[in-house]
Amino acid sequence: MLIFNFHHVEKEIRHPERKHITISPQGLSRFIRTLRLMGLRIVSMQEVLERENPAENSAKEVLLTFDDGYVNNLTEALPVLEAEQCPATVFVLPGRFAGTNEWDQGHLPEAARDQLLSVEQMKTLAQSPCITLGSHGMRHRDMTTLTEADLQHEIHESHRILSETFPNAYLPVFAYPWGTYSQPVVDVLKTSPYRYAFTVETAQWQTGANPYLVPRYSAYYRDGNPIILLAKLCRHNLLFA
Repeated sequence: MLIFNFHHVEKEIRHPERKHITISPQGLSRFIRTLRLMGLRIVSMQEVLERENPAENSAKEVLLTFDDGYVNNLTEALPVLEAEQCPATVFVLPGRFAGTNEWDQGHLPEAARDQLLSVEQMKTLAQSPCITLGSHGMRHRDMTTLTEADLQHEIHESHRILSETFPNAYLPVFAYPWGTYSQPVVDVLKTSPYRYAFTVETAQWQTGANPYLVPRYSAYYRDGNPIILLAKLCRHNLLFA
């Protein structure tokens, strides 16, 4: 299975330094259509969780994920996903509802940072049949640097808040902030309600692989060009595995 990870969806890139994590709405639409033209089937996270054999998947299947829960996931990404009838999972930060991405743009005035979804905006997003939600921790902290108490809080409290606030859209899946993890972090997740945890390591998700070290390919503005996306798929041997 191929898993692609997005962040921002913007008509124009607001901050040039983050173009590697931004795609346009038109690019996202072309991305989805190109995958389907190549015979790949985009599946939902719910479908994966419902399988009898955990991590049983096909090389011709794709999952789409979004990290952080930016407002543009609602205003720009959702219309594309609904128009294409394409499922996706958004990993969100319940400790930063209506906040900003101060973890990577803290040097900017708050008004210039990127806005994160409020609870009400997230409820609107979660009403879509295309969207499921997962946890990205509470506040986008590097899990490998936390004390045991803080680690437990990031993992368990984020699950509690999301499962109570979005009972019909939330799924017990986790994405590591920045993709960083360690064995102690994995050990806590194994004892938690989470079924899968996602990294940013680049590989196909093979049947039988560790469910708490699921790899993902980053997707960004250039991948909205079908020729570039096709070249990327071929370069990584993702079409013929």
